[in-house]
Amino acid sequence: MTRRIATFSLLLVPLAALNAADDAPIVGAIRWDGWYGDGGVVKAVEASLGQPKYHFRLPWFARVMDEGKVSINGDSQAIMEQEIAYAALAGLNYWAFVDYLGEAPGLSIGLNRYLAAKDKKGIRYCLVEEGARLDKAGTKAWSCIVEHFRNPDYQTVLDSRPLLCLFGKTSKIGKAEWEELKRQTIAAGLKAPYLVLMGWEAEKDRAALGFDAISEYACSGKGYTTDPETYERLTSHSVSEKVWGKWKRELTPCITFATAGWDTRPRQERPPSWCSWVTATPDPTPWHQQKPLIDATTATPDEIAAHVRAAIEWTQANRDLNPANAIIIYAWNEHDEGGWLQPTLGDDGKPDDARIQSLAKVLRPFPR
Repeated sequence: MTRRIATFSLLLVPLAALNAADDAPIVGAIRWDGWYGDGGVVKAVEASLGQPKYHFRLPWFARVMDEGKVSINGDSQAIMEQEIAYAALAGLNYWAFVDYLGEAPGLSIGLNRYLAAKDKKGIRYCLVEEGARLDKAGTKAWSCIVEHFRNPDYQTVLDSRPLLCLFGKTSKIGKAEWEELKRQTIAAGLKAPYLVLMGWEAEKDRAALGFDAISEYACSGKGYTTDPETYERLTSHSVSEKVWGKWKRELTPCITFATAGWDTRPRQERPPSWCSWVTATPDPTPWHQQKPLIDATTATPDEIAAHVRAAIEWTQANRDLNPANAIIIYAWNEHDEGGWLQPTLGDDGKPDDARIQSLAKVLRPFPR
């Protein structure tokens, strides 16, 4: 009798809802972890976001000091565990950590704190490697990457294939070397990794390197500029037309890309050292006269939710192009470059999780 009741109850669920649940995509967000410790990168982002006009972008664990200066250091296990809770509340499935292969310990604090968390609340992880850094490291990096693949919390797609993203093609490491990574992964008792290339002319380079799919790290619209696109234009034109539309026209294997925004004005005014091409355009407005620079470029929580919903619908309609059924969002915490989902420091000194709450309305209906 119990089994009959359960079956009858199941039939009451709309067919469309069942189909949506069966086709629920894997949704993740990129992490660039320049917000932990007290090194040079943290000092640079403190400078970029130090002006009061940008305080609304600060990570929720930042502190505002005297004269508009800020302190940002999220290096604690408690902070990481709260971040995990926020990601789970939003309905995310995974984080894609930019990996520094041991070169920049400060930029690896976030990943190490995540790995040390006892309760990850279902939030998995994958790596984003950078082509130039891998070229420098060579194939000796493969053993470390395979060890990540072996982690039970590592994100997989297509029946247990480890997901690995590459931002910018490798030049010294070619197709043969990438095949060696596959061989080492299989020798470790795993399935071959699912390799995704992010970057410029990615489809041509995907074929040359033997990768499975392409995606994007970020969509910059006009690029680094003091006059960025509105979020509506960025998503409807730069993403929907120029990225999704191109992939569909050219039948490109892909991981669906979505964005929380792009606005580099903090870096335009106070460029960090790694943005050597940017000419500083400082704002002469005294700090005590500055107002929050929130305009049409700054996504509202509802706008982000609507864009992610569109990414889900595009993914479901184009499973032939995205067999991994995965989405990657720029970004969890690119606060000073303009794309973030992570809660920010509210005017009342408490975390502002409005973006998390709006995203949850889109992602939480799907089973995790």
